[in-house]
Amino acid sequence: MSRPAVPQRLVGVPLRRQELLEHVTTAQLAGSGFRQVVRGVHVTAGTPDDHGTRVLGALRALRGRGVLGGLSAAWAHGVPEVRDDEPVLVLAARPAPRSRPPLVVVQQCALPAGDVVETRWGPATSPVRTAVDLLRTLPMPRALCAAEALAHRCGVGVDEVLAQLDRQRGDRGVALARRRAQRLVPAAESPQETALRLVLEDAGLPAPVPQHEVHDDAGRFVARLDLAWPSARVAVEYDGGHHREARQHSRDLARHNRLRALGWTVLQVDARVLARPEELLRQLAGLLGAR
Repeated sequence: MSRPAVPQRLVGVPLRRQELLEHVTTAQLAGSGFRQVVRGVHVTAGTPDDHGTRVLGALRALRGRGVLGGLSAAWAHGVPEVRDDEPVLVLAARPAPRSRPPLVVVQQCALPAGDVVETRWGPATSPVRTAVDLLRTLPMPRALCAAEALAHRCGVGVDEVLAQLDRQRGDRGVALARRRAQRLVPAAESPQETALRLVLEDAGLPAPVPQHEVHDDAGRFVARLDLAWPSARVAVEYDGGHHREARQHSRDLARHNRLRALGWTVLQVDARVLARPEELLRQLAGLLGAR
C-alpha cells in the first residue's frame, strides 16, 4: 500500500477527519496508514498511543472548547507520573461526547479565566488550581504524591493552595483537600519520596525534615537527604533505579561514607521495601527511640 500523502509536518499530529481529507482519500484514511485517537480525530500509524497523543487528540476534537484538568493538566505542566492507560481529563463549559473506550473524559465545568493558563500542549488549569483539584479528587496517597510533584515543579506554595481552596469553596471535595493540604510539602522532589514520607507519618513516627542539608564541622556541604531527623542523625532515602548505575553507585558510596563519618545513619528504601515497610518501621522506631 502506498504511503498516505500527508505532509511530513503533519505526521504524528492528531487531526480531524476533515483536515486529513484535504491530503488523503477516504479509502486511505480508513486503511492501515491511520488510526483513530478519539472520535473524529485520526493520526498516522506508528504514532505512540500515549497520554500526549490523546491530549492533542482530545483538544483537537473539542475545537478549542476544552481545558486540560487533573492529572492531564499536571502532565502538561511537566509532571510525568501519568500512566499511558489513564484517560485524558478535559474540562469544558458544555458537555461533549466521550470516547469509547473512555480514553478521554470530558467533565462539564465553568472555569474562571484566572484558573486557565496556556502550556505547550494547549490550555490547562493553572498549577495551583491543578494542585487543588488533585487533592480533592484523587485517592490517597496518589493525591498528595501528584500535588507535591506539581508544587515542586511549578513553585506552588502551601499558602497559594490554601488561598485557591478559599476561591473554590463549595466545590466537591474542598474540605477533604484542605485537610490534605496540611500535609503538603512542596520541597519533596519525587512522588516516591512523598509516598515514603506518608508511610512513616501514618505509622506514628515523628515527622521527618524533607531535603535536609548536612554540612561538616568546617561548614562544607556534604549531602542533601530525602527525609531526616537531624537531632537523631537518622535519615531515609529512596533508592531509584539510577542509583544502581556504576558511576552513580560510586558517588553514593563516597557520600554515605562521609555521612557515616559525621555520625549519620542512613537507611535506603526501594520500591520493594516501600511496598512492605514493616522492617523499615521497626528499624526507625529503634533508632529514633534510642537517641
